[in-house]
Amino acid sequence: MKKKKGNVRFTVTSVILVMLVAVFAWTLKYKERKEEPTPPVEQGNEMNQTAEADPGVQEPQEEETQEPPAEPEPQPEPVPEPPAQASGDEEIEAQRASFVTDYESAPLLNTTPIKYLTMQQGGSPGEVNFNWFSPSGAKGQVVLYEVSGGDTQTISAQTTASATEAGFYYNKAKVTGLKEKTTYAYKVGNGDGWSPEYQFTTKNFSGDFSFVVTSDAQIGQSQTEDIQTTIDNWDKVVNRITKYMPDAAFLVHLGDQVAGYNDPEHYQGFFDHLGLYTMPLVPIVGNHDVDCWDSGGGPWFYERYYVPNRSNIGCNWADTDGDYWFRYGNVLFMVLNTNTVYPKDCHEEFVRQACGVNPDATWKIILEHYPAYSSVQKYQDMCSGNQGTFAYMAANLGIDLYLSGHDHAYTRTAIMNEACETLGEYDYESGSVAQDPAGTLYVTTGTASGCIYQPVTDNYAAVKQGQPETLTAMRVDVTDTTLKLTTYLMDSWQVYDEYTLQKTSQ
Repeated sequence: MKKKKGNVRFTVTSVILVMLVAVFAWTLKYKERKEEPTPPVEQGNEMNQTAEADPGVQEPQEEETQEPPAEPEPQPEPVPEPPAQASGDEEIEAQRASFVTDYESAPLLNTTPIKYLTMQQGGSPGEVNFNWFSPSGAKGQVVLYEVSGGDTQTISAQTTASATEAGFYYNKAKVTGLKEKTTYAYKVGNGDGWSPEYQFTTKNFSGDFSFVVTSDAQIGQSQTEDIQTTIDNWDKVVNRITKYMPDAAFLVHLGDQVAGYNDPEHYQGFFDHLGLYTMPLVPIVGNHDVDCWDSGGGPWFYERYYVPNRSNIGCNWADTDGDYWFRYGNVLFMVLNTNTVYPKDCHEEFVRQACGVNPDATWKIILEHYPAYSSVQKYQDMCSGNQGTFAYMAANLGIDLYLSGHDHAYTRTAIMNEACETLGEYDYESGSVAQDPAGTLYVTTGTASGCIYQPVTDNYAAVKQGQPETLTAMRVDVTDTTLKLTTYLMDSWQVYDEYTLQKTSQ
């Protein structure tokens, strides 16, 4: 029985082997026949041109040189709106209750040997200038890094012995190559002492942006207030600006930072505020900031600020506080030192030069301390000398907006022409828009510390003027086609005035 099963197994195996040999021989014969006219097509490579393409296999295309797809144009981020203005007694009182100082949320500079730290807007959006005083003559440095990660940069400063405060040295350092919409941490000093570490965030460098305008903090003006009152009021304004307008690219202060140009306590009171270490400052020379009448200027302003593109035009004989300009987005800002002893028309050459370097600027703004159209009676004769000079310059060089301080009161003029005449074809009500203005708008801001509320006198050019007897600041929102000016009563956060310049053609 076992032998019979073995014979069967042998027979089946033999049959299978014979069949495999036959299949193999047939395959070789078929393969040789296929190779004669046409080479074989390897599966997975290109298909025969006459064959129908397999829908599951991507047919390779002939290589072509193609332009990479265009990247979408970056869209400017919408400018955040400040909190809605207070309305109604309860909201107004709530805003006044929240209008407070901030001396404790971070270490103040006065906890270190460093003082008078200020961060100025540089010549372009990606530049910031630092200025500070140190009791050490060792070379100062700025140590800076991106908070989100990145290499630490160390920027050396120019360190010079101060001529205004014995035993101190002033330091100037320029930081360039900043990235937009980026948060940086920094400290300043040297091996003998450092400031606390502070942070600032850059804004978008092109497209829409905003900035803030104040004036006449005049710290130390004790004619009607104790010095600490002006210090605290200024701190409240800076604190509200940084909280309510965090999108602002920089803060303009239109002069009279201090009441006494040679008083260290006054400077300490102006600089030592946390908000000023987080936002670039644009300072203007006021009549209280230098000894502009007796000694022809002096070094007080220059030692405490580091401004870009400084000119020798606008200097007095004993200082280097000339006019300067900077560019941010589509706006050319020109800062004039009208405390010079030289005639006012000396500034025309500077403005012409700055406009020549920036022919593509959509908007041109002049920042200066003295108003051309004052609403304070005792200043009207003195300021009237500015009117013809600046009207001529503004008309010939296409100046859109002229911002000034000094009055401690508010004035917005009509659109003014070269002959100092008001142009009547525009709506001047608060909230209105002047479309394609054929002249220049002049605005004088109030005081940022509440000192000396000057009474207001009629002014033929003014369409909005007043003495709100509280601290004010102006927000300016910029687009390619509009400049929107909104002035706030800072304590109650009410809109005091609003006006827009619009260009429908460039």
